[in-house]
Amino acid sequence: MKKRINIAVIIDMMQTAVQHLASLCPHNRFFTLLLAVANSSLFTLHSSLFISCSSDEASDTPTVLHEMPVAVSSSAMFFEDGTEEQRAARRTWTPPTGYYFYERLYAGESYVNLPNMGQSPIDLFMTQDDNEGVCTSDKPLHVRLRYSPAPHPSTSQWKMVLPNDIDENLVEQGDYYAYGFIPRDAADGASISKLRPEDDECTWAEGAILTIHGLKSVATDPCVIIGANDGPDENNDGPSKGVGGSASLRAGDFKFYLDTGTTGSGDNEKINPNYLYFLFDHLYSAFSISMRVNDDYHALRHIHLKAIYLQTEQTSGAKPSKMDVTIRLEKNDNGSNPIVGDIVYASVKSDTPTKREIYSNSAGYPLTTDYSMFLGHFMPYNVSKIIMTSVYDVYDLKGNLTRKDCEATNTLSMSQLFSGQTVSHRGWKYKVRLTINPTYLYMMSDPDLNNPTVVVE
Repeated sequence: MKKRINIAVIIDMMQTAVQHLASLCPHNRFFTLLLAVANSSLFTLHSSLFISCSSDEASDTPTVLHEMPVAVSSSAMFFEDGTEEQRAARRTWTPPTGYYFYERLYAGESYVNLPNMGQSPIDLFMTQDDNEGVCTSDKPLHVRLRYSPAPHPSTSQWKMVLPNDIDENLVEQGDYYAYGFIPRDAADGASISKLRPEDDECTWAEGAILTIHGLKSVATDPCVIIGANDGPDENNDGPSKGVGGSASLRAGDFKFYLDTGTTGSGDNEKINPNYLYFLFDHLYSAFSISMRVNDDYHALRHIHLKAIYLQTEQTSGAKPSKMDVTIRLEKNDNGSNPIVGDIVYASVKSDTPTKREIYSNSAGYPLTTDYSMFLGHFMPYNVSKIIMTSVYDVYDLKGNLTRKDCEATNTLSMSQLFSGQTVSHRGWKYKVRLTINPTYLYMMSDPDLNNPTVVVE
């Protein structure tokens, strides 16, 4: 039997030894430099060793990662102001009418900070009725679908990451019902229950109640699964391999078939490919910011944007950092949206900051007299104000840094910006145009005044 070596313990011992040597020779520059390396680079290595664990919590005991290869294709509805022409499908397979590939929701719009939406991790509950395996009626199989990039796109792939205590060989093939959300890293966790937990006759086929715990008030486009299906290959979403499977992907149908059979033998044995298709609906509002610098000011100073933070304020004055969000999903046969009733929001006590970063560039992004577009998403529950904070550096025309890490904060009222709306709505995109227009004294003085005037157009 091979003996496990706890690398984290070895690194801690190395750090202790280096710190001891440095304390013996406090004026020795070599030991001082070595101490700095031990406290930075080695600690970074210690922290990154456990990224591949299937548990979200780090552990001193190395764990075996249980994974299954899958292929995932995700589609979502565009936001209320979107146009179909901008989001035309670019693959052989075409999403259902009214839905577009997740990574192409913003195609045609030149956002500086556009994330790769189609590669976000998916938090998924795989549910079954009347099963006695690792996934039972009382205990759904809670997995993550994670995209694993590779140096060459052809070798990149999705993987289904199983719980630490579930071996991939124990997962049975068959029909499952999919309930979950994206992106996984936007929340603290999730839980699920049947529509009528007290009713023994209630099945997962009817739907589910999904609760996302500790969902950040500002995050990258959280969405909930509203439809699922499998397919024979990457260009076909049906007919399903399962008995009585759907002919195609549609909203209100959560069933998909998982094939855990294998081909080949020995070192060449491989799990049969699984192609999973999902439809998503937005839980948040999108916030599109177009920002430019006033012509007169740009002729004297140049602004390099380093960060944008968003914070929301509710009608009550509260500025939540996180909330628990509960969604009721009911199966239907007509392709309508399966979200039934109002989404329920509950405040969560959190020590994390209420404002969150939606854009970061340590070198600074040069703003000009032309508009640059930035994108954020926020939880829309009773939000009446959006508070935006920008961090930037100021340079003169010769490229000399005159001011560093300046801040400008703007409070944007929904009722003032958007006619007839006092609060925001999920699935809507709100657009604002901002022009940085400082005063004459601000332009000419060094150091310049803080918090310049920003005109909302």
